[in-house]
Amino acid sequence: MREDMFGNPVSTQSDQTLDAINRFMDSYIGFGTDFAPIFEAADNDPECTLAAGYAALLGLMLETPDRLEIARKYQAQAETGLNKGTERERLFVASVGDLLNNRIGDQLVKLRQLVTDFSGDLFAAKLAQNSYFNIGDDHTMLWIADQVIERHKDCAYAYGMRAFGREQTSQLDLAEEDGRWATEMKRKEPWAHHAVAHVMLTQGRHDEGIKWMQGLSNEWDDRNSFMLTHNWWHQSLFFLEQEDFRTPLEIYDERVWGVDKTYSLDQVNAISLLWRLEQLGVDVGDRWVDVSDYVANRHLINDQPFFDMHYGYALARGHHQEALEKLTTGMEKMATDAPDVTRKAWAEVALPATRGFIAIADGNYKEAAGLLSTVRPRFQEIGGSHAQRDLFELAWLTSLLNAGEYDAALPHLEARVAFRHDVVMDARLLTRARQRN
Repeated sequence: MREDMFGNPVSTQSDQTLDAINRFMDSYIGFGTDFAPIFEAADNDPECTLAAGYAALLGLMLETPDRLEIARKYQAQAETGLNKGTERERLFVASVGDLLNNRIGDQLVKLRQLVTDFSGDLFAAKLAQNSYFNIGDDHTMLWIADQVIERHKDCAYAYGMRAFGREQTSQLDLAEEDGRWATEMKRKEPWAHHAVAHVMLTQGRHDEGIKWMQGLSNEWDDRNSFMLTHNWWHQSLFFLEQEDFRTPLEIYDERVWGVDKTYSLDQVNAISLLWRLEQLGVDVGDRWVDVSDYVANRHLINDQPFFDMHYGYALARGHHQEALEKLTTGMEKMATDAPDVTRKAWAEVALPATRGFIAIADGNYKEAAGLLSTVRPRFQEIGGSHAQRDLFELAWLTSLLNAGEYDAALPHLEARVAFRHDVVMDARLLTRARQRN
């Protein structure tokens, strides 16, 4: 029996296996790129059930046509060796099996048990946080971080995790404190940088946010494409909300789009930024062509409602009708066949919202406003962060304005301006509503 980087027992005697497990965990929690060695470790050490379980999870994380085949192969190997694993390892392998077989509710129960019973397992806590993030449960995200923070008081990652949980539950001062402390402990902690950026954006501290992110941006280049592009996406929002539109377009071209054009989260970052710019009247040129082409060629769709809501607009905006019909047909299927945990989010939020977004792309703003007015109070259910979901809020508000429904938009825009003073973007939208143009 050996111990991993967080002091958890691991059922292996192999240095190679332990090294691969540590690299896998560190890459997942710290948004690195050193995932692949876990496959070789699982192949070379078939009796290590945890290595095989991690390899199965990595298979599911891939966005290639053979992802399920890879995941099933390693999950079968992990389950064969369960009797040689620890209780923690057996519970983790079972949770991966739930995910593989689309038993999301059962998976969440096991992840909560891992966090409760094995607080040393920071990897399981991060996976649990991400899983609850995807269903919009901010309070459980924070609860998870609170369960493990005492065991990991010397680990920057733990404070980065708590910072984000606190920010999403509107404990902004505490979130910033955690994020800054995590960054002092470990400068290359991009999730902590990101949590502080959330706080500053929420509070309208745009100049501070630009300085904060710019000063740390040299730490992102060796992180995975999502974290690299997402932190630059956050930097873009500070400029965009001050209505400096040239800089976000430059960041889009140089930092947001093009790192990994095939990856879902890179596509979501790109779609979100282009769409926000367009909502504010910016001509983005022919940039939709490239993004929508890559979305149209995706193998993996209908994985998460939050993703599909972005894809729907991009496909409509890029006039990929066949791919759009495939996407929405799949969403309709998810609205009836998805696990209980996410079925209502698909049926009652994502699907009608996506129809509203398609109407926006077609210039049918009155139809869009009607559809989005119904689902807008429930955007939280589809996951994503407050900052990410604000894209959908803006889509609804600008649809109301473009449809001439100024009285409906006015109180919501007044509330935005009252909440975040001196945000140029919000002030201009409010002026549009008041001047009825």
